[in-house]
Amino acid sequence: MRGLKQNIIKKKLEQELSLKDGVVIVDEISCDGCGDCISACNHSAITIKTLSEEEVKELPFKGRLKVKIKGSDIAYINSEICTACGLCMKQCHEFAIHKFKN
Repeated sequence: MRGLKQNIIKKKLEQELSLKDGVVIVDEISCDGCGDCISACNHSAITIKTLSEEEVKELPFKGRLKVKIKGSDIAYINSEICTACGLCMKQCHEFAIHKFKN
């Protein structure tokens, strides 16, 4: 089962990386705020932000549970600086960074 999930994630990542122009976003529910994506970004477009209590309340159950376990820090991508190169997506162990077509 684990191999199937990894193959699905790998194909989705390949599809997103193949988009030429796109917007890169962080899934607040999946991001654990580890900061690995920051070191992968050549343009310093990623910072870590701490979700406010109000923002945490707005998350679905899975997101609130993750905050209780891992904390309320998440990655934030500055779209003004981001070139959508995808390096951060490859680095994210939670697969929390995604690229969407403009």
